[in-house]
Amino acid sequence: MTDFQVIVIGSGAGGLSSALFLAKQGFSTLLLEAMPSLGGYLNPFRRGPYSFDTGLHYLGQLGRGEAFLDLLEGLGIADKVDFVELDPEGFDRYVFPDYEIDLCKGKEHYKEKLIREFPGEQRGIEKYFRVLDRVTEAMDASISGSGGILGMLGLLIRHPVMLKYGRATYQKLLDDVTQDKLLQAVLSALSATYGLSPSRASALIPLMVLDHYLRGGYYPKGGSGAFRDAFVDALQSHGVETKRLARVVEMDKKGDAFFIKTESGQQYTAKSVISNADPALTVGRLMNPEIIPSKLRRKAMHLRPSVGAFYAFIGTDLDLPSCGITDANIYHYHDIDFNRIYRARDASSMKEELPGFFMTSPSVKDPEGGHAPQGKHTLEITTMMDYERFEKWADAPSMKRGQDYEDFKNRIGERLVKAAETYIPDLSSHLDHVEYATPLSNAYWVNAVQGGCYGPEETPDQVGPGRFSDFTAGVEGLFLVGAGTLGGGVMACVASGVLAGRKAAAYLQSSR
Repeated sequence: MTDFQVIVIGSGAGGLSSALFLAKQGFSTLLLEAMPSLGGYLNPFRRGPYSFDTGLHYLGQLGRGEAFLDLLEGLGIADKVDFVELDPEGFDRYVFPDYEIDLCKGKEHYKEKLIREFPGEQRGIEKYFRVLDRVTEAMDASISGSGGILGMLGLLIRHPVMLKYGRATYQKLLDDVTQDKLLQAVLSALSATYGLSPSRASALIPLMVLDHYLRGGYYPKGGSGAFRDAFVDALQSHGVETKRLARVVEMDKKGDAFFIKTESGQQYTAKSVISNADPALTVGRLMNPEIIPSKLRRKAMHLRPSVGAFYAFIGTDLDLPSCGITDANIYHYHDIDFNRIYRARDASSMKEELPGFFMTSPSVKDPEGGHAPQGKHTLEITTMMDYERFEKWADAPSMKRGQDYEDFKNRIGERLVKAAETYIPDLSSHLDHVEYATPLSNAYWVNAVQGGCYGPEETPDQVGPGRFSDFTAGVEGLFLVGAGTLGGGVMACVASGVLAGRKAAAYLQSSR
């Protein structure tokens, strides 16, 4: 007799959704979280009167009948959180030297805008959107279809576009549709949401990300914390037991039971385990290596993590709307060559300008959400940055990494704030609160391998079969969720939780 039918390790979006799915099916469930608060990247933090999101900036596919809303309805929380729809005519601003364009809601609407902006590239733009349609159809079929070799062969026969682009880089697709470098840049502007240059990114990922946001941009009222709380409240109402500060250090299976040990020495047993930890941690470190197939263990250990990021969290007394800041997110780039941008992100060279940054204001998107005191605002600015820049401080305790680390971090942060003054003049003189975070923050707070923002990087060899996209890890009853399965992003992680939850439920029912 085990303590629980299911133990879920980690409370990111994948862990929360899998725990909720299984609890709704009536399975006794324990959720273990290493940190003091639940939510992973959905967990906000507060500094005085200001509240900041850490990983959720906006979401897509939340309109009636769309995929993400359907997921939330299936979990029973769609009516527990409200969403603000961002300006459908321009919820993203893509800013390049001497050129700017807004991403708008609606595939046809955006395609027509691109054709107006690049009239000589109409054929290429139309081809791009045909490939987008075919790839998204194939990806939807791959998620819902049967696995294995026969399933993959059937997918390729029904969707030949995958033969051409399933293992290709995004640069190949761009070169197939246009030689216009500015148009290629516009079509690459969402690269900050997956952290790779066109020459390295899988062709599938930018298409899936664009398709996600072409349905419109949405922000949860109350921020990421309100979205996280909808899950937590539902877990409590369905009897899920949650334990914080319960870092898992060992996993084993003996007979039909899993044995889970935490850092404090507590041990729990279950019939099934779902891990929201990165596959490199779950399969490569936590699970007893003697029962993991060696091929899968090597696969997990050789996954390359995605890029890290540097963050500036700002509270300001400036009236941001009067400065021209709207609910639109700003993607700012100093170059139209994205391959060069990603080569130039080395922060050790203290140049005056960073290659690019992302900027958003939760308090402007959600004025009544409690992000800032009346008359003040929050601002979040992010730029991609490699873990290696900070690796020499990785073994030092959080908040105790020394003056050299603080000085280095502050120099980068000051440059980032200065860069944002392109849009908000004199911002440096109006910092009511400012706090900087590095890839080491991701490594500490969400156990991200080398501080990677998006799980394993989404190169052609690490998407689909290159990840753990079947949610299994070679041990009956052990399932994986999160960015190491379907990919990075909140919706992908929630979907992984539901799909892995279904597999776990089937396993538990069959083993009764």
